[in-house]
Amino acid sequence: MRAVKWGTALLMFAVAVMLGAGPAAAAPELTVKATGGIDGKAKEGRGMPVVVEIRNEGDPFEGDLIVDFSDVYESGTARAVALNIGTGETETVRVTVDSVNSYSFTEQQFRFFEGDWRSGRKVAYKGDRRPNVNFYYTETSFVVALAESADRLLGIRDLNFGGTPESEVIGPLGRSAILPADAGGWEAADLIIADDGMLAGLSKNDQEAIAGRIREGATLLIGMTDDPADAGMFSGALPLEQQGRSELPPEALRESGTETAVPAFKVTLKDGAQSLGEWEGRVLAAFSEYGAGKIVQTAFSFGDEPLASAPDTASFIGGILSGMPGTAAAYSGMYGDPESDFVQLGKSATERFETFRIPAAAIILIVMLYIILIGPVLYYVLRRRDRREQAWWIIPAAAVLISAGIFSYGAKDRLFHPQFRQAALFFSDGSGTLSGVYTGSVLTNRGGDLEVAASSPMTLSAAGRSTPFSGGSGSFGHAVAEQTTQGTLLTLRSMPFWSVRTVHGETRIEDAGSLAGELTVSGGRLTGTITNGFPFRLRDVSVWSGTGLIALGDLEAGEAMEIDVEVPGSGLYPAVSTAGSGPAGTRYGNPDDGRAGNMVQAAGSYLDGRRPVLIGHTSSPLAQVSLEGNPEYSSVSVIVQPFDPEIRMSGPFSIPSSVISGPISPEHPDGYAEKYPDGKLFLSPGTFLYEPSVPETYSQPEIAWTSLSVRVSAGAGVSILNRSSGEFEELTAGMNALDPAPDYFGQDDGAFRFRIESPPDGRAARLPEIELEGVASP
Repeated sequence: MRAVKWGTALLMFAVAVMLGAGPAAAAPELTVKATGGIDGKAKEGRGMPVVVEIRNEGDPFEGDLIVDFSDVYESGTARAVALNIGTGETETVRVTVDSVNSYSFTEQQFRFFEGDWRSGRKVAYKGDRRPNVNFYYTETSFVVALAESADRLLGIRDLNFGGTPESEVIGPLGRSAILPADAGGWEAADLIIADDGMLAGLSKNDQEAIAGRIREGATLLIGMTDDPADAGMFSGALPLEQQGRSELPPEALRESGTETAVPAFKVTLKDGAQSLGEWEGRVLAAFSEYGAGKIVQTAFSFGDEPLASAPDTASFIGGILSGMPGTAAAYSGMYGDPESDFVQLGKSATERFETFRIPAAAIILIVMLYIILIGPVLYYVLRRRDRREQAWWIIPAAAVLISAGIFSYGAKDRLFHPQFRQAALFFSDGSGTLSGVYTGSVLTNRGGDLEVAASSPMTLSAAGRSTPFSGGSGSFGHAVAEQTTQGTLLTLRSMPFWSVRTVHGETRIEDAGSLAGELTVSGGRLTGTITNGFPFRLRDVSVWSGTGLIALGDLEAGEAMEIDVEVPGSGLYPAVSTAGSGPAGTRYGNPDDGRAGNMVQAAGSYLDGRRPVLIGHTSSPLAQVSLEGNPEYSSVSVIVQPFDPEIRMSGPFSIPSSVISGPISPEHPDGYAEKYPDGKLFLSPGTFLYEPSVPETYSQPEIAWTSLSVRVSAGAGVSILNRSSGEFEELTAGMNALDPAPDYFGQDDGAFRFRIESPPDGRAARLPEIELEGVASP
């Protein structure tokens, strides 16, 4: 009987274990295949698209995928993606990682949590722990080709672009390729080539992602077709107007190596477009500006025969592209990342929270009152009541209460509300649209996680990285971002009490308004009218000319201001910023705050160096970021708007050397140069062409150039082209006076041409400094 009982008990226990183990054993079986970059290629320190393909062969999975990279420079944010994958299903996730690099990869870049990442159970998976990607150095130019047929773009496979040590042609990628989901994923692309009709066949989101990258500074190259709609959303921004088909003879495109006629179109330039090449009066190619980038269009399709298979099509197209301003600019080394510089400048200003201060007189008064109250007053009261023995606890209690009162008064704002200080930089294109970047620092009034939200189309990331004690590797223990229907929700994790953390991002505001100005420079004075077309007050409105500011005053919303001020020098110059000088820093805005000054300093990295600009700042929070906990907000936004003044010149004038600049490019394809903001150069062995030009305003026939001097530093060999003789003349170290001045620069483009030979010992060189004087006819 005892054996039967034990057997029954064991059976019941076994059944219970099996019944309990059944549900517990049920689990998803996830397999991951991950790739990174554009067609598997990425640049060190640039944004990178990541594609994660997840196959589930187990029970349904509902939870979060964490994509976790330790980003380079100033961003450390893991991305959370909600997933719902049934049995036997496959889900593909596209995300963008900011400024990643190869050496920051860890053994596991992905995590899965059943439920959610905050409290869910971590789920094991098989397959890739990190994306498969090939990294290239930042000085490599990326050329991304989009075409349905690889044969159509065979001719550009060896294309060199951008004056960098090497170019990498990616693709052609067809419509079935998985393209970057946003502009950040395209960050590594310097040139995007779109074959006939390729853009129109992409989804609206893919076209928007490409457009975002072009607006940020990349170049789009597209050939002409019968239907302008083949350019998709770019059709209204093309530089050429079609006038009907007309072949081009082979001699018109002889640099391509073609020996037969090329199908082409007769075209005219649209307003604002600039020609990049002509043959017997026919425009062959042109470009128009698109935000900070450019759209280049040819009057023919380079994917059609005979160009598709011509032996030198790549060098022919490269020659066309080299005619764009700034295309041959030197690689700028570690100074070539304005985004990183901006975050550094923003943090240095927004993380400076005001401290509570009590005037010295108030402290002396409080101490005197305390001494009087604790001394004679307390003694008198206790003696009258015959309670002098109570002084032992009254005196320390009074000291604690008074100290607590002083502390509470000073910390009342920080005890009950988090503080948020923001700095933003916006660029106005004059049409009412503002494109900007921002940083914001939060000072917490409690410990733990803090949620920050930004609505679309704003981006939102956390600056900084995880600490060794944050509870997670990579960025997961530092910050996690999630996409919601409203925008981005960012969780700043494990913040200590009264600690500071900084967020940053980009934004774009439509129909925001602009500054309208009708300004004229004549006789050394700036006159005209400026109207504030923004719905907020602008403070310290100024004209940024060269490296200096001309203060104009404050403008209320909708207010117009009559201007009549003296202009330093003889005119307005393109706004430029040099390292450690110029209008950057404390000379603009409130010197005790620093946010406006730092934003102007950051703006110097984004200027095109071709026009003066109007600037102003406002306390209106243009970049709308919300925090939980009813925070106290403080914001400074600087607005920068380039403009074209009318300049009427007469009499003698001089041009500052800081506004005479241009590209430097190697004479040999394998050479490269690193050009730094202070004029310092690091050159590979070989010779280079430096082609600075005077501002366009001064390239006028009524100007007579009277004096030209060039300062040369010891080290590199420098010579200048005498355009009259066609020979390069060697310059010596020190100041070189050249006469007559007009012989040394082009009358059409105002450009000088220097040949620079790198120092034999590999030391740094410097750009020649140009001092130019002239006289303008009345």
